[in-house]
Order: sequence, then C-alpha cells, then structure tokens
Amino acid sequence: MKTKRLFILLTILLSVVSLPGQDWQAIDMRDGLSESRIRQMKQMADGRMAIATTAAIDIYDGTHFVSYKLPPERAFPLSGFHGDRQLTCDSAGRIWLRHDRFLYVVDSRKGEVVGNVDSLMKALHLKEKDIVAWPKDSTGSEFEGISHVKAIVHDSYGGLWVGTKENGILYSNPRRLCQFHTFADSIFIFDRQPNFCSQRTSQLSTRYAASATNCTLECRAGYTYLGTRNGIMIIDNEDRLVTTFDEHDGLSTNNIYALISDEHGDVWATTANGITRIHTAGKDSFDITNYARLDGIRVEGREFRTCQIHRDASGLITAGFVGGIVTFHPDSVTAPRYTFRYPRAQQAAAAASDTSKPHLWLWLLPVCLLLLVLGMLLRRRLLHADKATKTSPVSTDGLIDKLKTSPTLESIADEHFLTRLQAVVENNIGDEDFSVQALSDQMAMDRTGLYRRVQTLTGLSPSVYIKRIRMDVAARLLRETNLPVADIAVKTGFSSTKYFNRVFKEEMGVSSVDYRDGHVASVR
Repeated sequence: MKTKRLFILLTILLSVVSLPGQDWQAIDMRDGLSESRIRQMKQMADGRMAIATTAAIDIYDGTHFVSYKLPPERAFPLSGFHGDRQLTCDSAGRIWLRHDRFLYVVDSRKGEVVGNVDSLMKALHLKEKDIVAWPKDSTGSEFEGISHVKAIVHDSYGGLWVGTKENGILYSNPRRLCQFHTFADSIFIFDRQPNFCSQRTSQLSTRYAASATNCTLECRAGYTYLGTRNGIMIIDNEDRLVTTFDEHDGLSTNNIYALISDEHGDVWATTANGITRIHTAGKDSFDITNYARLDGIRVEGREFRTCQIHRDASGLITAGFVGGIVTFHPDSVTAPRYTFRYPRAQQAAAAASDTSKPHLWLWLLPVCLLLLVLGMLLRRRLLHADKATKTSPVSTDGLIDKLKTSPTLESIADEHFLTRLQAVVENNIGDEDFSVQALSDQMAMDRTGLYRRVQTLTGLSPSVYIKRIRMDVAARLLRETNLPVADIAVKTGFSSTKYFNRVFKEEMGVSSVDYRDGHVASVR
C-alpha cells in the first residue's frame, strides 16, 4: 500500500515537472504568504486553504492571505502526540495544528489564535487522547526521496496544491485558467465610461463620497453602486446607504476602478489587484467573489484603468489595465471560488438582537441627549482654546523615527526596509508625478506586496505614507529656512501653492504661514 501511494505521488510530481510552466502558478511571500517554508496544507470546510508554515498558519481565499503567528504562550501541551505538523479543520472554521507535543487552535471566524484551548476542549467535550487519536495526514512529513515537497492537496475546486520545503506553493487548475483571458499588448478600444452614469449618481456621490468616487453604476436590481478608493458604497432606491464594502467585508482591496453589470444583474468591479463579482442574494444581502492571478488575470502587478470597462451585445466584458486588457464572459466564470456573504453571520445576529430589544432605546435616548449637551459644551471650550493657541505649531518631528520604533517592527530587516523606503521617497520628493507605482518599481516590489508591507509596518497606505513624508519635509523647511512657501511647495512635489496649502492645513491643522509664524515665535 505504501509503495502504491508513493508511486501515485511520484506520478503527480512528474506531471508537475512535465506540464507547461504557464499552467502552474507560484504562490509565495510576494502574494502575502507569511513565509515560503510550507509544512502542511488542508482545505477548510468553507473552501479556503489552511497552510501551516514553520511559525504561522495562513488562510488563503484565492486572492489574499490572512496570517496568524503562533506565540508559544498559546500552545497547549499535547504529550501524547509526536511528529510533524498535522492540520485538522472543523466545520466551525477552527484550525487545529498538532506539532510534536503541542497543539494550537486558530479560530478563523473570530480572527484569533485561541488562548484558552483547555476551556474550548471542555466545551466541545474533547479530551487530549481524542485529539491525539485524530488521523494523521500522509502529507504531513517529507516524502521519501523527495525532500523538497512537504504537502500535496487536491482541493474540491479541482486545483492541485504542492507545498514545498522552502519555495512556497505551486498551484494548478486548468479549469480556472480558462475563465479570464489576458492580452498584455492589446489596447482598450472602447470609449471610457463617464465617472457618473447619471445626474442622480453625481448627487449621491456628493452626498456620500465627495471627491472620492472613481466610478458609478445604476443596477437593474434596484441598487446604485459608488466605486471609491475606500470600497464600494451601495445605495437603494430611496437613496439610503445600505452598506460600504471594504477589505473587512471580503473585497481583496479597497480601490475600485470600474463597475459594470451583466445580463443577470450581477455587478463586476475591477480593483487594484483583480476583478470582483457582487451578486444580490436577497434584500440588503450580497455575495462577494474575488478573482485574480490564479484565475488567469495576469496583469503582473499593473493596475486596471479607471472607468475602462465595456460589455458588448454578446455579454463579453472587456476591462482595460495599464498595457493590456482582460476579457471574460460572465457565464463562463463557473469554477467555484470561496465567496464572502454580506452581512456576515455575526453581523446578522447582532442586527437581529438589536431589533428584538426595542426597549433599549427608552434609556439610550436620554443618555444620548446628555452626551450631546456635554459634547456641545466641550466643543465650545475647545473653540476658545483653539483661538488662544491658533498660532502654535504642530510638530511632525521624528515621524519616521516613530515608525521605526513601532511595536509592529519585528526584525532588523523591517527597519532596513523602512529606512530604504524613506530614502526613496525623499530622493523623489520634488517629483510631483512620483506615484505608488514608481515607488514600487524603485523598491523592486509589485504594488500589492508593497501595499501590504507598508500598511503592516506603518499603518499607512503607500500613498498616505508619501504624503506624510512630503508634509514632514515641508514642515522642516518652514521651520529651518526662509524659503518662500511657493518654493517649498515645488521642492516637496506640489505644482500648485494653493493645493500645497490645502493639504498642509488638512495634515497639520494650521496653515503653512501660521505654522512658520508659530515656530518663529516659539524660538524667540
């Protein structure tokens, strides 16, 4: 039996080597994987993939990762288990990792590594011997004679996952690759859609997303969609804001570039790193499905273009990105993919709980009125204080030093990354066209990977980070030089002094003139 299993494994591996390279996708740290040393993989009940690395558990939905580091203090002693990592996924979204006398549990629904494993075991009527007796997966250790492979999983979607010892994951699913077609050297030949498809959407944008709307869509399902840099806003026929989708609700990224609906009423959105389908599942209920590189959308880190999307008479949708196009027919996108449901079960339960207790408003109303009165009094006092200190400077000293000493930095490599990031931005600070794409090019990273790492280490998106550096340098020049404000604006990448002054006041709380005057006064 063991010989037969090994023969099947060798056959699979030989097929991995012999198939054309374009049928296999490498998944590694550039895609958000916490590290490239794979030790075990298992498909979860909801279709996502659980991946154990040497120090973490990653959950992958096909477009992005959620990583959970495994702190030693949350390990539960499992004295009866010996051996390499073994993953078990239950129907409640929990991932159980057994590894050489220790047990970790990750609760994907709560988004945490469980700290009181013994209490959880008691609640589930589990004993240590029950967990030790769970069957072992044959892919939990290195295969004989094939030291670079640690795990092989054939998922329910028809995909084959090969986890390697040090080089991440190889993924293949020919069925998925036939859904979207990328043409890297083609031109989007259709007219660019207007940002506002009607006067109503323009008014709704002014009301709900002023100066932040990239695209709009009025769908026959009765909803209006506003695509913004911060997600998708959905508005009903009564101009009521139903919800705003963002990364927390299932979008792979918040920046939305174009929207279009198909003949079935589903909405398709191009984002910074892929294409998203939104299906109306019921009243104010939606299914969100993301598609990206593993589905054949091979834009190689280039972004889709704003409002460049078109549907022809046959239903074929064409979306333009920098340097090419992606085409697909909605009816051909049939291969299953993990789908997010909005509202999530927890949100729906909370909403039901709120509506089932209307008497709460009877005591919440006077409390709210009291808080409103106190807020008005506090605002009046703050206004008086603001007048007295209007010319006091707002310091931005040590912004980067604060970022470097942030508790999110966990290694010297992170500090070196931030130092290099700051240097690149400051070297290009006078270039008004210096963008996130230019920054990712000079950092030798794809845009998505740069976004994730900068966001993790600084809490800021790359675009906000660039703006903060510009403002930090501008503040220093205002304090330490006598250069005119117009010259400082040019030196920090602003072609318009008026725009510079507006951004400076938004960031610093005072105008550039008041900032300089306040600093001079404090020196005197």
